[in-house]
Formats: sequence, C-alpha cells, structure tokens
Amino acid sequence: MNTCEHPASATVRSAFAREVVDLPVAQLRVRCPLVGVATHCKKFLQVLASVATVGLVEPLIVVRQADRDDEYIVLDGRLRLEALNRLGKTMATCMFATEDESYTYNRHVNRLTAGQDARMIALAVQRGVPQDRIAAVLGVNERTVKRRVKLLNGICPDAAALLADKNCPAATFEILKTLRPLRQLEAAELMCDQGNFTSAFARAIRVATPEAELLPDEKPHGSSPDESREQIDRLEREIASVQSKRTNLEEEYGVEHLHLAVSVGYVGTLLKNERIYAWLQENDALRLANLRDLVESEGPTVARRKSQKSFGC
Repeated sequence: MNTCEHPASATVRSAFAREVVDLPVAQLRVRCPLVGVATHCKKFLQVLASVATVGLVEPLIVVRQADRDDEYIVLDGRLRLEALNRLGKTMATCMFATEDESYTYNRHVNRLTAGQDARMIALAVQRGVPQDRIAAVLGVNERTVKRRVKLLNGICPDAAALLADKNCPAATFEILKTLRPLRQLEAAELMCDQGNFTSAFARAIRVATPEAELLPDEKPHGSSPDESREQIDRLEREIASVQSKRTNLEEEYGVEHLHLAVSVGYVGTLLKNERIYAWLQENDALRLANLRDLVESEGPTVARRKSQKSFGC
C-alpha cells in the first residue's frame, strides 16, 4: 500500500496576503448587515471612539467579490467598517484573506481579562501615555482608567499570575486586596480549582479567613455571628454547586469519549479499504494524511484510556 507525504513536510499556505493595502470604503461590502442593537452596544461605542482618536488599529479582513473586481467582501470587521462610515472616512486599511470563510474570526476570539486589561493600561501610563488619551481611545471616563491602573496594586505577583488569564472581575481583585499575600495565593488557587471567580465566592473566602490572615485595616469589627454563618453557608452552597457541575462534565466527557472511539475506529476501517485509500491518495492527499494522523494519534490514546478504565485506573 502506497503512503503519501506527511503534511508537516509540505509547505504551509499562508492564510493572508503579506501586504496591507488601503481600499476605498465605498467598495467594501458586508454579506450580513448589522442588527440595530449592535450599533448601540458598548463594544461598538468603544470601537467608534478608538477609530476617531487613533484611527484603524486592526485591519479589516476582506476577499474579492467573485463577479466584480472593484468590490470586496468584509469577512471580519463589520463594526470597524460601520465606524469608518459614521466618521466619514474614505479609506480603510485591509488584509486580503486567501480563503472565503469567516468562521475562524468569529470563533477564535481572545478576550482581554480584567487583569490583562489593567496590566496593559498601567504599562501604557508608565511609558508616558496620558490617561485622558487612554480614556478617549477606550470610550470610558478618566476615573475608570485611574481605577484600572491601580487594580493590581496590592495583589501579590503569584496570585496575579494565577488569575492573569482567568475571567476574574475587578470586584474580586478588590476583595483579594483585603487579604495577606499568602492568603491571596491560597484564595486564587481555590478559585482556579473550583473554576469560580465571582466576587461572591471571593467574599465568602474572606469571611472564612482567620483574622490573622487579614490586613489590619480589614479585620471585621462587630460583625454578628449570624452574618458570618450565613456567608459561610453561601460558600458551602457554591462549592457544592461547582462540584455538581464537575460531575455533569465528567459524564458528558464519557459520552464524547465514546463517540470519539467509535469515530476513530470507523475512520480506521475506511482507510483499510484499498479502493477508498487509493481514491483519497489520488484526489485529496492532504485529507488522507490528516485522517491517517487522526487514527495514528488518537487510536492508541483511545485504547489506553479504555484499558485504564477497565482496570479501574
């Protein structure tokens, strides 16, 4: 049986053209117009403020219109295009995509967490960027910028590193500041283990913290036992809820693992058919290589997991 070239040895095609070009805004089209509420949300107002203050930071992703050479379809950047139109801009910075698909841009989006946002703003201020200019770019007032600059002040570096990429609200950081550094790290580890970063959970951790691990100015004065008991009960209920969700996820994982095992076995059976293998090798060698990699990589893994489960590991 013949084998095809492994895709790792082939040249990987770029998803974008290397050059950034300026295109007339009047020649840019969208397949799906924005809904009315999209132009009134906070995200659009921030984009509008950013474009008005510093211009277009991130290029639009476009492809050529199939039947017209003087028109282009926007795959990613409808809000930015709307902002350019509202501001009366005539040119837009664009990048040409090699594939006409928009799933990647809408599916793989990395949102900034509160900690990452605060760190970037603090770094910009340290490098001399005026706070009023940052506020104008982000579309917020200057008090908000000042608050974000100081968000991580008082948080120990280890705890800040643990929560850096977690969706942790600013209120949670404010509660952690009332704890001593070692207790901050313990609280951060507990929140990561439970997958719960809400301010209510952080507040419950603070209530369950001994006075010796609280900062001097944050020790409770005259708090009633009933209030402390109620907050501890809330902490226990949240932990129980997280454990229940974890159990449900484990059950779903078992079903998905079964589907994966069946799918890998089916693909492996298809590839053993010489006619199917020869047709794939002749017509779609890249897909054949991907299927072979799937069977070779996931097959042993699935078998190992099944054996571990049968032996109770």
